[in-house]
Amino acid sequence: MTARTIPLFLAALAGLVASPSPAIAQTAEPVTVFVVRHAEKGPENPDPSLTDVGQARARALAEMLKDARVSRVFVSQFKRTQETGQPLAERLGVALSTVDARDVAGLVGTLKGLPAGTRALVVSHSNLVPAIVKGLTGQDVGELTDEDYDRIYVASVPPSGPGGVLYLHFGAPAGH
Repeated sequence: MTARTIPLFLAALAGLVASPSPAIAQTAEPVTVFVVRHAEKGPENPDPSLTDVGQARARALAEMLKDARVSRVFVSQFKRTQETGQPLAERLGVALSTVDARDVAGLVGTLKGLPAGTRALVVSHSNLVPAIVKGLTGQDVGELTDEDYDRIYVASVPPSGPGGVLYLHFGAPAGH
């Protein structure tokens, strides 16, 4: 390289660095959705509140997710989901977004439509959590039993293509 071509080379290199290729520019951070079943509920019907154990689990969930950059908290119309999501919502200063528990497809559509990089918590019900995770990622996670209160599914939803799911536990072991 001659002394004359070095500035041209550096200018061309700077142009490549300043304007990434379209493939790189289109790469967007996935939406991350933490999906849980409501915490332990009381026996009253039809809309029970959380028990003391359930309230402790809701606080454990808030502690676990306090630094996860959650900006949205979705709950159903039932007290037990709202009471489970409330400690995190209060800690982060975000409002609860109430969705109809029966409208899984609508919830999944809303979650998939969130801006890239958004992180959300969904608090739902034992019979709906697997359907929500499958709708987000295409992956089956199996059914939840009446004792499964400590599971958290972390769904990664990329702008296109299949998503992934990670399965964790939080709070005290279920049934204790």
